[in-house]
Amino acid sequence: MKLSNLALHIDGLTIVREDGSPLVEDVSLRVPSGQVTALVGESGSGKTLTALAVMGLLPGGLHQAGGRVFIDGMDLASEDRRELRGRTVSMVFQEPMTALDPVMRIDRQMLESRGRLERLSGAAATQWCHAALASVGIEDTHRVTRSFPHELSGGMRQRVLIAMAMAAEPRLVLADEPTTALDAVNRAGVLDLIASTCVRGNGVLLVTHDLAAVRGWAQEIAVMWRGRLVETGTAAEVLDQPGHPYTAALLECVPKGDSGRLVDVQEAMAAARGSWQVHTVDGPQVPWWPEVDCYWGMRAMSENHHVACSLSEPEKCFRT
Repeated sequence: MKLSNLALHIDGLTIVREDGSPLVEDVSLRVPSGQVTALVGESGSGKTLTALAVMGLLPGGLHQAGGRVFIDGMDLASEDRRELRGRTVSMVFQEPMTALDPVMRIDRQMLESRGRLERLSGAAATQWCHAALASVGIEDTHRVTRSFPHELSGGMRQRVLIAMAMAAEPRLVLADEPTTALDAVNRAGVLDLIASTCVRGNGVLLVTHDLAAVRGWAQEIAVMWRGRLVETGTAAEVLDQPGHPYTAALLECVPKGDSGRLVDVQEAMAAARGSWQVHTVDGPQVPWWPEVDCYWGMRAMSENHHVACSLSEPEKCFRT
């Protein structure tokens, strides 16, 4: 797929601490325009750091040591990312109460975001605020525009954040665990809203630890484990035919509505070690494990489905 057809293309991203130790290593993924790509993994796997690196908002003491990031075909290495935030790429954060200014009315915060595209005032500003809130399913727009964040429910605040993220019509939206603090009803509604923004042609990177939140909303999935990608592919292939034992273990942690015991990820990984094989187009391969010192790379299970495999001999990779 051409770069011009990708809202986001990350090629070999590596993030390190000041001492040079890597937290995210050689991550490559894509977000096609008009689609949702989910970045999935446990807490601490490097998902949020990857999104923050795209925004140019890495915490102090961390820096991008390698790789390139393209948004809508534009190489961010040659751009001031401060100028791109809001207008070209925007972010929906996990906890809206900390993302919103607690002492500023909602309408002022929305207009500040819209200001990345155009300055509005008077009746035009009021009309735009009401229309933007209505577009994310808020009915009492007059009350909400005049409210402060603490006067709104969690679901309402998250909808306001989505409206603000779309205010300057960005090409890419990064949604970092946007439903963590919401109940099941609001969770589905917010995910519907995020996915619906793709109608405008932008791409969405949905960062989540919950594979259940991915089914039905994402077209492609990338799975992270300890700072590296272990599986990428279409949602259907990754969810229905997981190639890496880590992906399979995450899926086993998702309730299925029956009384079966949920599988512990570490137990599932221990059971798979030494016996799991990845059936690639080049034949059976051994999956990659982060604590094993051996060469590794992404190998194809199909044209659009790739899994991290150890490239050394199996007996060397499983040496203890």
